[in-house]
Amino acid sequence: MWLIIYWPHVFKLYCNVRLSLTYLLFGFLSFFFKANGQENLGALKIEYQHGCSFCASYRFTAKLFLFDEEVFYTYKHDPRASAPAEGHSVIIDTTTLHIRYDLKSDSIYQLGAMRSINPNGILIAEKRNPIDWLLKDSVKVIEGRFCKLAVGDFRGRQYYAWYDPNVKINFGPWKLHGLPGALIYAEDTTQELYFKAIQITELKGVKSEEFVRKPALPIVDRLIFRAKREEVYERILNLKPEDESKYTYHITLKKNYFEFE
Repeated sequence: MWLIIYWPHVFKLYCNVRLSLTYLLFGFLSFFFKANGQENLGALKIEYQHGCSFCASYRFTAKLFLFDEEVFYTYKHDPRASAPAEGHSVIIDTTTLHIRYDLKSDSIYQLGAMRSINPNGILIAEKRNPIDWLLKDSVKVIEGRFCKLAVGDFRGRQYYAWYDPNVKINFGPWKLHGLPGALIYAEDTTQELYFKAIQITELKGVKSEEFVRKPALPIVDRLIFRAKREEVYERILNLKPEDESKYTYHITLKKNYFEFE
């Protein structure tokens, strides 16, 4: 008789205990998978397609290598994206350029050219300029990955970046660092620049020296480099024919400010 009277209370207690155990088990599994998902993935390689509408070639093939203490971004012109127009020829620079981010010094070293300093090239140095990314609630599936949206300003450009939070890294292509996940696609608001991840590969048992050699070149501060490049631009624009020359000419110069960014 007492069982019939107290049965509703017993059943309610049973349901509460069962629900509590379910939440406890779910919480444990969530913590387990989250902890394992945040483990150090080791060295990674992310292959990118990198577009720049005002550069010598519109598209680059690029790779991002992530190691414990440094990150390398290598890129070169994609000849498949540089078909010459009829009656014109295109010279493709197949040189592989790179940008190295040193985690210890929080500094970026970019391979550059400045013959007045060193005909073999220089390293353009700067402290990393953190991007204050605004994380949005938007979600999009890109190449089978569930990505989230972030918006950030970097040196006069605003970028819309889609990142995969399941790949626990905060470094991206070029200098687009600081996202809580791997950058899968980014584009600036002018649509002049874009970065698209093609493939992510885990590298096991490898060292950074196996992929990118750090050249022993003179190091030049980014602001000094920019000032010297401006001097070169000005000299080109002020070129004039010889006094007795019968020819006149007009020089127009499209500055590649992307190299300053």
